[in-house]
Amino acid sequence: MEIDYDYLIGISKDAVLYTSRKTTNILDGGYNSVYLGKSLDFHDLKEYTPGDDITSIDWKGSSRTGTLLVRRYIAEKKHSVLIIGDTGIKMDADTSKGEHKSDIALMEAGVIDYLLGRQGSDVGFVCSGGRGEIYTPFMSGGISVEKLLHTYGETIFEEPLYDLNSTINGALRTFPSRRMIIFVITDMMGLKTVKSETLLRMTDKNDVYFICIEDASISGRRVYDRIGENYIDGFMAGSRALRKAEKAERDTILNTFKHDALRNRVVFDKVCASSDVVEGIINMFERGHRGIYG
Repeated sequence: MEIDYDYLIGISKDAVLYTSRKTTNILDGGYNSVYLGKSLDFHDLKEYTPGDDITSIDWKGSSRTGTLLVRRYIAEKKHSVLIIGDTGIKMDADTSKGEHKSDIALMEAGVIDYLLGRQGSDVGFVCSGGRGEIYTPFMSGGISVEKLLHTYGETIFEEPLYDLNSTINGALRTFPSRRMIIFVITDMMGLKTVKSETLLRMTDKNDVYFICIEDASISGRRVYDRIGENYIDGFMAGSRALRKAEKAERDTILNTFKHDALRNRVVFDKVCASSDVVEGIINMFERGHRGIYG
């Protein structure tokens, strides 16, 4: 896996991360939280009570109303970003462009962590391995990227104890009160496991982005089934009926998920080549800002 860090540094100066909470520059970071504190964003005036910061007293407002008033500001807090990575032997297969799905998945995770880490966001990671869910703590900077890629790289081919839907719900239970930006990296079969009610739970407090890595077709010459550990019969692989059935199955999965994503305000994208990763992520940020879901 090769990431052009010089290119990332360049685009991070212009790339903008948008959430439904506040438009945020990817380098400057922060979003308007529900917590009140000191920042440049004025919220309202309230009557002074013992314990309030006297430096926040609004003397002009107090003189007009005859009541001692203090200014309240919306506190600026860093983004908490959670990346959820799909795992299993299926990630050892190829994309429709002939690249390894695992390489694409790791690059997606690394680029997201790198870009958001540069603006001070705390990034955490979770996936399901053979013994259950595996987490990396929320952190930022180069150490975060290294820790994430090391953890994901060691686990990505393990047959998961839990499917993607269960892994997502487990993460939501682990962080019940934390507002997050959640990125899910999966494939078509992973999308199939995610239920509409899970998407509803995810978007209750969080901004959610799904990235689907597109699988290679099972029709064609010398197609190897990575899960079944054998080559697909040449006659079957060349069958038009098989190709038609495969397309119908993929369309059904994709259309069902995109319908649920639209209804639950989830930004969705597909990727099949490493050259599309960075631009795809930036485009997802833009679509999130514009409210283009599904």
